[in-house]
Amino acid sequence: MLKGKVLKKIILSRQSKIIDVINNLNESGLRIVLFVDEKKNFAGIIDDGDIRRALLKGYNINHKILNVINKKCYVTNQELNEEDLDRLIARFDNIPIVKNKKIYGLYTKTNLGKIKVKKNKTHVVIMAGGFGKRLGYLTKNNPKALLRYKSKPLIQHIIENINKQGFNNLYISIFYLKDLIKKFIKENNYFNSTVKFIEEKIPLGTIGSLKLIKKVSNNFLLLNCDVISASDLNEMLKFHIKKKAFLTIGIKNYKYKNPYGVVITKGGKFRSFQEKQEIDFNINAGIYAINKRAIKIISNNNFKNIENLIEYLKKKNYKILIFPIIENWLDLGQNKKVLKKFN
Repeated sequence: MLKGKVLKKIILSRQSKIIDVINNLNESGLRIVLFVDEKKNFAGIIDDGDIRRALLKGYNINHKILNVINKKCYVTNQELNEEDLDRLIARFDNIPIVKNKKIYGLYTKTNLGKIKVKKNKTHVVIMAGGFGKRLGYLTKNNPKALLRYKSKPLIQHIIENINKQGFNNLYISIFYLKDLIKKFIKENNYFNSTVKFIEEKIPLGTIGSLKLIKKVSNNFLLLNCDVISASDLNEMLKFHIKKKAFLTIGIKNYKYKNPYGVVITKGGKFRSFQEKQEIDFNINAGIYAINKRAIKIISNNNFKNIENLIEYLKKKNYKILIFPIIENWLDLGQNKKVLKKFN
């Protein structure tokens, strides 16, 4: 049971913004936030799924969380014995303990170690064939997938996250310095995965190598080798299949702060100064769920880039959906500054 300082860290005001809740979820790793009203009385809970559903309904990260809070969650007013806890935690992922309207404690599957990772036979394809030219000298003698971030190569971060979520059927597309990647994967047999390589004879672009796959699951996941993320791939795949999408694009909210003061003019005359602006927008996160019929489309049209495929599918009215990535996400594909520290 969570109590005291640990519990206090995941309690927010119901006047908080969605971005505050997302940050809290990522910092705690518990996948739940509890809320109190102005009198510090219990006001409800939110988990990562609630946030995703809100974003898909049109909320943005600066909206207040008030209308998204789950106010009808199951609560108890006492500590539970082991038998009752096992019975209830099987039905409810999170059980707040609320006494006299005040939060006293929290039972959560995550903290109790009650979440069992199920093996998922769905294929995951990691695109690691590129030259990594945007990274300059860093990729002269090393493929991008083997550049280190902190203590591990990028591809190791990705595979370990995939394994942790129950996926162990992998394809890795390779071309540039491919023997180094093959050697690394084969030497590190602690990866709990069956790995098959898609070997390009000539550069086939971002997705062109998919046409070389002979056998793949009806729906599969496609990941860039330069993106490190704790995104919930099981939830994304479930969403993709349930909604009968042909392609689901993972999106990440991105903030950009204009470093300059803005000058407002009219008719050649100065009107006013405007403070440095911060804007936020959604970007392509480099994480996709795709129906395997896309492979034939890629092959027939000789598509090399994911953008070509998306434009074609849109034109032909295939169902394309988005899936918000609210977990920690880091694109290192052209981030020389960060990668220089570790390579």
